[in-house]
Amino acid sequence: MSEERRIDYFSAIVLILSIIALVMLLIGPFGGLDIPLYSWNGFSCLYCEYSTILDYIMQVFIVILLILQIVMAINNLIPQPFIREDSPVGFLGTSMFGIISSILIWGFAIIGLISFGVTYEYTDWWMDIGFYGPVVAGLISMILYILKHLNKI
Repeated sequence: MSEERRIDYFSAIVLILSIIALVMLLIGPFGGLDIPLYSWNGFSCLYCEYSTILDYIMQVFIVILLILQIVMAINNLIPQPFIREDSPVGFLGTSMFGIISSILIWGFAIIGLISFGVTYEYTDWWMDIGFYGPVVAGLISMILYILKHLNKI
C-alpha cells in the first residue's frame, strides 16, 4: 500500500518568503543615510562602505539563518525528509527550529538597525529593502511556524 504524502503549504510559503528575503538582503541596501556635506546618499549593505561592524555582522547572521530556513523548508517538502518533524533536531523539532530562527532573524534585523541608527544619528537615515525583506519574512514565517506547530502538520 502506498503512503500518500500531503503537501506542506506552510513550508512552501516559508520557502518562498525566505528566498525573497535572502535576495532582498543580498542585492539591496539594509539602510541608507543622507550625507549633507557632499549631497549624496550612503548605504549600509553587505558590500557597502557605510556599514557599521555590528549591522554588518547582523546581516551575515540573517543570511545564515535565512539559508537554514530554506534548507528546513526544502526538507519539509521533499518526499523522504532527512529530518522528520517528530524527531528532535538536537532538542528541537523542525517547527520549533523555524520559530526560533524566525525570531532571531527579526531580532538581528532590529539590532542591526539600532546599530546603524545610533552610529549615524547625526544625519537623516532610513531603513531600506535589505531590512524590510528579512523583517517581514521573519514575522510571517514565525506566524506560519507557530500555526504549523499548533496544528502538528
